[in-house]
Amino acid sequence: MTNDPIIATAPRLIIRRWQRVDYQTMDRWPPFTEPLSSIWNLPDRVTVGGDWMNDIRRTYAIVLRDNTLVGRITLRNIDSASGSARLGITIGAPYVSQGYGTEGLAAFLQAFFSTLGFQTMVLDVASVNERAVRCYRRLGFQYNGHHWRDAGWRFMQTLDQATRERIAPFIKEGRHGVWVQFYDMTLARSDWQAAQHRSVIHVNQ
Repeated sequence: MTNDPIIATAPRLIIRRWQRVDYQTMDRWPPFTEPLSSIWNLPDRVTVGGDWMNDIRRTYAIVLRDNTLVGRITLRNIDSASGSARLGITIGAPYVSQGYGTEGLAAFLQAFFSTLGFQTMVLDVASVNERAVRCYRRLGFQYNGHHWRDAGWRFMQTLDQATRERIAPFIKEGRHGVWVQFYDMTLARSDWQAAQHRSVIHVNQ
């Protein structure tokens, strides 16, 4: 693992190692207000503490060129033998819909498959989180299955009728709870390299 605090750069962004002070900054972000945000919003947690850089978990900050924190990338379930890790990415509510997620993740993937030496990135994403799903597909991630997670009774109580009807294909309601569908997605190094090659050919045509 490289000791350089800067992992990757993009035109507007820098991906660097996570710092303890970043937790305090992240806690000052306002909550999301969109109706479906409760299933991907930041969970309650202890602000200070925890090992954010160890053998099975690594955390990185997505910052603007002036070091303003706009997001966080985590790698979990790191398997050194297979060279795989599970992605988690959060963009703060004030910074969504500005392309930071796609730009930051694209830059991070370059480091993930080269400097950091990984072979496969996996992730799961709520199928109703259309913005995130579009981002992952643009970057080359492939759908390889789905699973269901308990969203709690309160989730459906916060939605209006129009929203309920729109997300109905991705929700299961039963006597014992409400479940939300999550997509399982994968990006292999070989597929990522092929996508980069196609992009170069397209630009040069």
